Amino acid sequence: MFPESKVKWVAMACLSTAASAIAGPVDDAMNADRAFARMAQEKGVAEAFGKYATPNAIRFVPGAPEHGPSDIQASVAKEFIDGSHLNWEPKEGEASADGSQVVVWGRWTYNGPAGSNLELHGTYLTVWVRQADGAWRYSHDIGNADPRPKAL
Repeated sequence: MFPESKVKWVAMACLSTAASAIAGPVDDAMNADRAFARMAQEKGVAEAFGKYATPNAIRFVPGAPEHGPSDIQASVAKEFIDGSHLNWEPKEGEASADGSQVVVWGRWTYNGPAGSNLELHGTYLTVWVRQADGAWRYSHDIGNADPRPKAL
């Protein structure tokens, strides 16, 4: 039998290894989410949504969901043709048991076109999937706006 101190050490090593195995995919997906947000600022929201989508991606919007990078990019381009901006930041993620998928949630801010003073905030949830080449792409995306304060 092992001395009690060695059993505790082995147990801690196993737990540490399991935690770091899951932390890797979460960190990777959250970094992909940050790169996605950065691209939206640098090259435009529509281009970013098109580039980071998997071939079968679904974006949930009011009405019918959008499917695939082309449809998603075209729809987002129409939404942001007026010069409005969208920024977001991931807050937490949770990996699947095998680390191939990560659900990330975060906060977003929408700013209307210049001079509109329109600013909205909300929460989003994105499912990230590791691709065969190791890249992370989203398969599902949804965002919800915070309720607007009632007028006094």
